[in-house]
Amino acid sequence: MHLNGSGETQEPQKIYDCRKCRDTGYYEIEKDGYTFMKECECGKMQRERIEKKLKFASIPKEFEGQTVDNFRTDCYSTPQAQELAKMAKLVAKRYVEKFPEIQEIGKGLYFHSNVKGSGKTRLAVSIANDLINKNLVVAKFCTTIQILDQIRETWGGQEEGQTGQTSTETRLIQDIISVPVLVIDDIGVEQPKDWINERFYNILNGRMNEKRITIFTSNFRINKLRLDDRIVDRINKMALPIEFPAESIRAVIARKENDDLLNRLLGT
Repeated sequence: MHLNGSGETQEPQKIYDCRKCRDTGYYEIEKDGYTFMKECECGKMQRERIEKKLKFASIPKEFEGQTVDNFRTDCYSTPQAQELAKMAKLVAKRYVEKFPEIQEIGKGLYFHSNVKGSGKTRLAVSIANDLINKNLVVAKFCTTIQILDQIRETWGGQEEGQTGQTSTETRLIQDIISVPVLVIDDIGVEQPKDWINERFYNILNGRMNEKRITIFTSNFRINKLRLDDRIVDRINKMALPIEFPAESIRAVIARKENDDLLNRLLGT
């Protein structure tokens, strides 16, 4: 605060990033004697919508901000592995570019490699990040274990079979079905049990019928999944299989990070 010429105190003038809307995201316009609020061109509201979508997406922190464009293919050790990675990256890039028309047919992707840490989760999440940041759709990331844990929580501590499918569980499954883009990570790691097959069938059958986009990652080819044949058939219908190199770039990146940290600690 400061004093003006008459001795009165004045609040310092606030500096806005956008003077037009004063950082509210909206400004007033008048038309035909009426006053309306219009969304400002500064993009504040769009940025807030994207931030809400990213929060809803539950993207793991290690993948926040990762995009298809910055997915590296030179980390793989052999030319054959690099070619597979480049093909997967190209498919992902085109998928984002053509998403509006792909969404109409409800076709997702199935990234698979029999080696953990091959980069398939990284690229799947990058697609979700790009779709959200381009304001194209709402997306959600979850592992199969997270889905199963959420279902178990609806049973109220009782074993499945004692309660049957509760209304809470039914709502949860419907919520999972209704997500426009769902990234299901690590399908195939779950134990092949009847109740698991039943729940995954309900989820995937519902998403297939509603033409919801599902992007899968797995350590198994589709026909090698230890799941009910009905589920395997639906995954075949719902997603295009894309092979990843049988090589762990997570281990390569970890070694480089360790070397970099050691050099910093030793001052070399």
